[in-house]
Amino acid sequence: MKLIGIAFAFFISANLSAQYESKGQGSRIFYDIEEALQTPKAVFKLYVEHDNLNQLPERITEFKELRELQLGGNPDLDWASVFDLLVQLPELEQLSLSENRMKVLPKSITQLKKLKVLSLVDNPNLDWEKTFEYLKELPNLEVLDVGNNQIKDLPPNIGNLSLLRKLFLWNNEMINLPPTIGDLLTLEELDLSNNQLRRLTSKIKQLKKLQRLYLWNNRLTVLPDEIGKLRNLELLNLGGNNLTTLPLSIKQLRRLKSLGLAYNNLLYFPKSFSNLKQLRNLDLEGNPKLNWVSVFSKPKKLKNLVVLNLINNQLIDLPPKIDQLPKLKILDVKQNSNINWYSAFTQLGRVESLHQLDISSNNIQSLPSEIAFIKNLKQLDLGSNPNLQWEKTFSSISKLNSLEILILSSNNLTELVEGINQMTSLKELELGNNPDLDLEVLFERLSSMNNLETLSLIDNDISQVSLSIGKLKHLKVLHFWMNGIQLNSVEHKTIQDLLPKTSIIYMPRYL
Repeated sequence: MKLIGIAFAFFISANLSAQYESKGQGSRIFYDIEEALQTPKAVFKLYVEHDNLNQLPERITEFKELRELQLGGNPDLDWASVFDLLVQLPELEQLSLSENRMKVLPKSITQLKKLKVLSLVDNPNLDWEKTFEYLKELPNLEVLDVGNNQIKDLPPNIGNLSLLRKLFLWNNEMINLPPTIGDLLTLEELDLSNNQLRRLTSKIKQLKKLQRLYLWNNRLTVLPDEIGKLRNLELLNLGGNNLTTLPLSIKQLRRLKSLGLAYNNLLYFPKSFSNLKQLRNLDLEGNPKLNWVSVFSKPKKLKNLVVLNLINNQLIDLPPKIDQLPKLKILDVKQNSNINWYSAFTQLGRVESLHQLDISSNNIQSLPSEIAFIKNLKQLDLGSNPNLQWEKTFSSISKLNSLEILILSSNNLTELVEGINQMTSLKELELGNNPDLDLEVLFERLSSMNNLETLSLIDNDISQVSLSIGKLKHLKVLHFWMNGIQLNSVEHKTIQDLLPKTSIIYMPRYL
């Protein structure tokens, strides 16, 4: 199975939490039950995940203002007893029971009438049909996370949860979806990523309110025409499937802003693709067989496209007409080592809106001077191009008068050439993973760059900090993450006194 670098990071609505906190009740988050019991009326959120609990104290019922309870990772709890207590919490709205090896969800959960958000992540032994039967009795349930549960067949009664706004089914083993998924008429977000889906039911067309649909890392070979009925869809992530094209009905997704198609087997796009006039983010990473003419046949119609990902596509030239995208701001073409950079930079020089360009990991040896044509460029990533001729490179990029961020990570640099001083607009410089870099020379050459605010020296095998760092008094932030620096409090104070206006970030922190 293809792997896409998107972390499993789903859970509980931050907006709901923000709404609670705005009530100004002076309530706090507690991480210890005994501490919380000292001021039970002030307990608004209680997080006791992975606390090796085997029972909850009966006094937990004193938390009459409790809105959120996280009990994940406490598999030794007696859940029948736990719910006998939870039903006495009149304001409970968010509940996490993740990683608890639960086999049965007590029927008394039906008494939590104010429950809005429920996480049952990583409880693969639950009887899901019975679970959904209970959950349909919760009149306010809006968010349900049942990811990472080895679910193969989603019970049809999932369709009874008719008030759900968000449903997370990520990292399960589903091959098909029951048609009743179409009964979730209020659904706004559906996450089906990292399953084994081979097709989508045509009933998906009934999800008229759906705004975000995640389908990455499945086995889809074709999308149903009914996908075009999702008129409110704003985000569609289809990365890591086996698609060769898109249906003609894609043109009907008039509100679509983000489309992820990384690592498919795309061959061509339908002409109607250019009707996606609201599209802002297009991810085409890892589709080397794609006919690029079909993608940008009418580029001026894609008038809101801002972000374009073309990583790892074996490009020889940039796609034709890419320079006619009127609002293109961020372009990533890393891992395209055969590209004609002279032609590419000449073409990009006509994209006045382009602000960020990533050409890292391309084994570039000679950077054409035509890069200076990209006159409004603010961020340039040249990382992982260790064979670059640096004198010539800096001669060229120093002409980028708008450049504010320069990334030179992983380039086997031993020193920066003097040409760095000419980059007077530079505000941030990243030099991570260049362990042979001469810091004395570096600090000297950067000392006159008064606009430089951030310097990153992450993962550079630095064990000591030279006092010559005091030459960088203009810095606001200095990153020393992932080095071997260990300072006692006196040494730290000495360094900080040299740079009184600089936030110095170490990892590990000074002793």
